[in-house]
Amino acid sequence: MPVGTVSFHTDRGKVHRVPLPGDGAGVVRWDTAAEDSAFVRIEVRHPNGQVAALTNPIILT
Repeated sequence: MPVGTVSFHTDRGKVHRVPLPGDGAGVVRWDTAAEDSAFVRIEVRHPNGQVAALTNPIILT
């Protein structure tokens, strides 16, 4: 999805946010550990803020 944003959310709230490039292609990486985050959830949003994709929480153990 071109020009949107990807954000990572944990039990601490939004912890990482990056814009997507104009062509929509790319890799987004963020590192954590179970000691630092109980779960992680990822959101992809259109430039107007509307949700394009949303994961369920991924529990870290």
